Amino acid sequence: DRPRRPPRAAAVEQWVALVLTVLVLPVLAFVSALDGQTWTPIVKCQVTNGTVTGSNHLIELSRKGGVVGRNLDSAQISHGLGCTRVESLYVREPWWRG
Repeated sequence: DRPRRPPRAAAVEQWVALVLTVLVLPVLAFVSALDGQTWTPIVKCQVTNGTVTGSNHLIELSRKGGVVGRNLDSAQISHGLGCTRVESLYVREPWWRG
C-alpha cells in the first residue's frame, strides 16, 4: 500500500488546483485569444465578390473545390481559388504591441 498523504498536503493540493482552474487558466485563455495568432493556415486566394475578383487573405476553415475561409480583408466567409499558403501565423498585431 502507498503511504497516505497528510490531510494538510491534500488541502494544499486542492487549493492549488482551485486557483489554477479559477484564476490562472482563464487568464491564459484570454491572453491567447488576444495575441493575434491563428492556429489554422492563412492562405492568399483569388476571391470573387459579385463581379469583382481580387486577391484576399483567408483563414482556412475547409476545402471544398477551393478554400472556404474567413476573409481577413472583408470580414466575411469567402470561397477562394488558386490559394497559396502565407507563412505568417499572425492575423493582426497582438494587443500588447498595438
